Amino acid sequence: MPLVQRQSVKFLRGLLAAAVVASPWNSLRAEENRYDVVSKLLTPFIGVLAKTTKSPNRALRLTGRLERLTGVPAELAGATAEVALQFPNRLRVHGPLLGETVTICRDRQQVWATPGARVQALLDLATAQKKLGKIDAAARLEPLQLPLPDQQLVFLPALLVVKDAGTEAVDGEPCRVLDLALLPELEKSLKENGWSARVWVRADYRPARLVLRRTGWELAVKFDRVEFSPRLPDETWTPPAEDVLMLDGPRFRQLLQAIGG
Repeated sequence: MPLVQRQSVKFLRGLLAAAVVASPWNSLRAEENRYDVVSKLLTPFIGVLAKTTKSPNRALRLTGRLERLTGVPAELAGATAEVALQFPNRLRVHGPLLGETVTICRDRQQVWATPGARVQALLDLATAQKKLGKIDAAARLEPLQLPLPDQQLVFLPALLVVKDAGTEAVDGEPCRVLDLALLPELEKSLKENGWSARVWVRADYRPARLVLRRTGWELAVKFDRVEFSPRLPDETWTPPAEDVLMLDGPRFRQLLQAIGG
């Protein structure tokens, strides 16, 4: 075979090899250890929420579409929710609530919500129905972090029971499907009984879909966007000029009680 032809064959062979390596299907092939997949899925989230970490990313932003949620009308299926989080004490949630789109934002020890009139009405109704606990004026909001010591977070995948559930495409993209549950010992120590999850993992090890279950309760979300960054713009946490309800930590806890019913 002439030299030029041999070089051309090698070049084409190299392109084919690169295409196979870069293939989403190959990167999430069934042969890959399921615990390795979970580790690559969780590591960026742990990097954001751990007290001590080598990760430069301490913030995340995600957008999800609600597929189903126990207690929520079926007509809200497909509604979009946005979450922005920055360690250790900033969180912004924007999505459907009270029949309209609501934004609730925690900026350190201060919380604001809009539309304020609708959120206040929810609090007033919950108060009238005696659904709210007493306010502890001295209570402060705790940092946003996982309920495990940093030393254990590294081993978090090993604290889960992980089972393969095959592969399935989400919006045309092949995903590895895994079922997750806490080890019985960990579930008992955290007093979180009956939780389980199914996650669809993209080729880049970011979640495409998540189904979270507990006895009598289920949440299913499809993720359109999952991004990690060192920090988010300051305007992320800035309230609008009108119809804003300002809350302190204790009142925010009551709002969470009211939302939870």
